[in-house]
Amino acid sequence: MSLLIAEAAARPRRMKDDADAQKDSGHLENLFDAAERLLWATPEEEMTMGYTLIRYGVKDESIAENRTLVAKVFEALDETKPLSVRYLVLELENGEFVHLVGYDKDSAALTGLDAFKAFSADHAGRRSGPLARSAAKIVGNYRMLDNASEAMPA
Repeated sequence: MSLLIAEAAARPRRMKDDADAQKDSGHLENLFDAAERLLWATPEEEMTMGYTLIRYGVKDESIAENRTLVAKVFEALDETKPLSVRYLVLELENGEFVHLVGYDKDSAALTGLDAFKAFSADHAGRRSGPLARSAAKIVGNYRMLDNASEAMPA
């Protein structure tokens, strides 16, 4: 096991709160960059694909706007088809959004998109509460992520 992997595995895993996000200038792009430092991997993964879970509430009056901006990110991903990115967004019935982001080595294929920059621009203004993020590891998956065209409406 490389020293980098051993250090990552020894690091305590915790949710980052909104205060940490504000230190990152309030931009989601910085959240993904910071998340890269929190990743852990098995020796087999060799740090190739890292996953981050991001969860936040949205003000009632901003839910439609947030949903539209997220949809535009997916449109941009469909156009550019980056192989190094995996991205899933869930909208919960209580107004929270959950993003599961996976990427190889860096997040630029996602965060560099104009649609993602537009999504990030006033993210803090749309939120109803603190943002939480955590490195994540997929333990199992049964047909959940097989076919994006099977997405069900919220």
